[in-house]
Amino acid sequence: MAKEFGRIILPTDGSDEAKKAMEKAIFLASHLDINVVAMFVVDMSHLSRFPVEIMPSSIYEFLQKEALSCLNEVEKMGKRMGVKVTKKIVEGIPYEEIVREARKDDLIVMGNKGMTALDT
Repeated sequence: MAKEFGRIILPTDGSDEAKKAMEKAIFLASHLDINVVAMFVVDMSHLSRFPVEIMPSSIYEFLQKEALSCLNEVEKMGKRMGVKVTKKIVEGIPYEEIVREARKDDLIVMGNKGMTALDT
């Protein structure tokens, strides 16, 4: 029997809703025997309205560290459940990047509300 889904795309941002989605995605992947692509989209568009002079030069590095922390959490849970997790950090508009990553037979599992760049 062919698999119904090729893989699970799991956008994450560290929010409580994203953590709930992570648990469900890893559970589903373990039962369907498919891989998970954990994505963190660095959305700098929220910060574009601020003058460069007041933006800390390390904001990009901070967001990259935040992204890696979130993705490592998914990977850790995946290992415990026997699920292969591929980690991806991309920059762009979240919904555009999520759709760009997804293939025809992928399942997207995500929380219903996440954080913005200003919530971190």
